[in-house]
Amino acid sequence: MGKERLIDNLVNRMDISRRWFIGGAASFGAMGAAPMLRAAPGAMSGGKPNLVFGVLSDIHLSIVRTKDGGFRFEGEEMFRKALEWFRGNGVDGVVVCGDMANFGLVDELEAVARAWYAVFPNDKAPDGRRVEKLFVYGNHDWEGYKYGGKAKALFGEKGFDHAIRKDLCSVWRKCFHEGYAPIWRKEVKGYSFVGAHWIADHCRGWDEIGVPQTPAWFAANGATLDLSRPFFYMQHPPLRDTCHCGWVWGHDDGKNTAALSKFRNAVAFSGHSHASINDERAIWQGAFTSIGAGSLKYVGLEYGDVGPFGRENDYPMRGQRGEEAYKIMRKLNTHADGHQGMLARVFDDRIVFERRDFEDGTRLGDDWVVPTPAADPSPFSFAKRAAASIAPQFPKGATIKVRMAKGRNRGGKGVPSEEQPVLEVTIPPASRKGCGRALDYALKITDGTGVCDDRYVFAKGFYRSEASGKMNVDTVCRLAARRLKSCGAVRIEVSPRNCFGKAGDPISADFRLPRRG
Repeated sequence: MGKERLIDNLVNRMDISRRWFIGGAASFGAMGAAPMLRAAPGAMSGGKPNLVFGVLSDIHLSIVRTKDGGFRFEGEEMFRKALEWFRGNGVDGVVVCGDMANFGLVDELEAVARAWYAVFPNDKAPDGRRVEKLFVYGNHDWEGYKYGGKAKALFGEKGFDHAIRKDLCSVWRKCFHEGYAPIWRKEVKGYSFVGAHWIADHCRGWDEIGVPQTPAWFAANGATLDLSRPFFYMQHPPLRDTCHCGWVWGHDDGKNTAALSKFRNAVAFSGHSHASINDERAIWQGAFTSIGAGSLKYVGLEYGDVGPFGRENDYPMRGQRGEEAYKIMRKLNTHADGHQGMLARVFDDRIVFERRDFEDGTRLGDDWVVPTPAADPSPFSFAKRAAASIAPQFPKGATIKVRMAKGRNRGGKGVPSEEQPVLEVTIPPASRKGCGRALDYALKITDGTGVCDDRYVFAKGFYRSEASGKMNVDTVCRLAARRLKSCGAVRIEVSPRNCFGKAGDPISADFRLPRRG
């Protein structure tokens, strides 16, 4: 897939130039829009909101057997930390878009409930206000007992007895002290919340059918929703062709996008992809609003589906699977890193979304300010928003370091892993003040004959806050020298790119590649 195809995807697959798109564009520069559309952190949070709620997804509490024969639950402390922060900010409810129990076990869901009731006893805040649970099941809750044979490893032949799936209704009632329905509706301070559980086998990573009940529910109940104010919808998989663009991993089959497109006042939240919420593509508005809620457990990469660039520290794109075995770099390790969520404050004329990293308590970007109701039918197209974004830039005087080293390719599928010469390029962080943040770096390696190699690598810490030390660090790109077309005396240029693919000014170095042996 070439760059022309990417533009077609942005314009045609997203196709929102005839619709309305309002998001946190301030990270990428002014766009000529009204100030209402973007705001520095906290700038639009003044006054008393009508409703405040937290938004999380993919908390993945995971059961681990301890040395004394008991159990602990990885992720429980982080979940409780997020809940305590929500409590301190006066929430009226907390959304969790699925994947609460990592291995789909009752023991894990009980740990979720234990953390909840420790922070909100009897579903109450310290001042006595009710705080509503706005939770839905994800694929891990539904079928996680099958994943990795964990249930059987822990409990032997009685593993399924510990599975949520054995009795969804009674387990939900036991843990959360409320009834269970495949799709539910709750009213919170005059605003409607509709949640749809994952209830279908099996997870496959694209065109998910895990939430099949939504179209019928909206056909039967849509007329009862108040169209004068926003309502909120939750499901686990991303709604196809909405947030994070049309190629995000784990999107549904599009039927729910069609169902919600009849409701301009709908605000949908989803998870599953673990895609970072400091990526400005996490919020989309077309016929309705769709927001990716990220993950409290860890940030996922784009699983090779964010075309057209297969990155050296990720899986390759579909169609490039054979290349994976030759890569030197392993997939960027984001496991248990990037603990994200957001706080929504609902006013008469706007919704303000504050994005947080719960590990270090930092903000993940400027607040998103969504006007309500949507008076302007089409202030932006996605393509225009991308064009108006500000590219990241290297600090003045920044340089790349280049050397030859030794390394091993990943191997697999008939390709052996063997030691070989490696071209190593150390890239300084593109974090110049006032510029956009870098999602990745594009490398162009050109020799004297005009032969060129293009490579891409995720910026280390791209999903962390700009205030985090984990973002402002070098990225080391390692390439198999024998797989490069260019040779001899080469020029290596590195350009930082934002989430829309807009590149800043390159920095370069001259280098001589050894002859191929």
